[in-house]
Amino acid sequence: MTSSLYGAGAEYALHSLLVLAARSEPVSVRDLASFQELPERFLAKLFTRLQKAALVEATEGVRGGFVLARPPTRLSVRDVLEAVDPGRTLFECAEIRRHCALFGAAPPAWSVTGMCRIHLFMKEAEGALQGFLASKTLADLGQEFVRKAPGAFLGDAEAWFLERRRGRTAGKSSRQPSRKARSRSDHER
Repeated sequence: MTSSLYGAGAEYALHSLLVLAARSEPVSVRDLASFQELPERFLAKLFTRLQKAALVEATEGVRGGFVLARPPTRLSVRDVLEAVDPGRTLFECAEIRRHCALFGAAPPAWSVTGMCRIHLFMKEAEGALQGFLASKTLADLGQEFVRKAPGAFLGDAEAWFLERRRGRTAGKSSRQPSRKARSRSDHER
């Protein structure tokens, strides 16, 4: 069984932010979750983290939801990963160089002076990975997706979100009067 450095939250966040990048109006977490068939509660927690990191902004109301806080060209993949999975490292050194049957209870200075060479090697690899993630933006990911996805899918996705948005506002205006309002009108008759 393998384990990944970044969890499902990173994937959910990146996919959801790609949806926001393609939309000009706010998108609700409920719609994002429904569109991608993701757990709404988990996605809502991720958006709380993204908002705290100033990557998205929230608007309230029937037509509310989230929008990107800055253009996709200025939102790096690393920013997103750090917001949803903070403090992830490629390697955790346990300093086993101190423990050798030949050293007994007192390892010699040469064996523990400076950073562990394996740890140093892994920090260099992590630096390269973080540099790569910082160099890629949400716009880069979006361009890759647009090149891959058929135009019909992009149009269908646009229509899906517009219909959801219209449904929320249409449902609000065509609702039945409240029980209190109905009982008032019954008494007025």
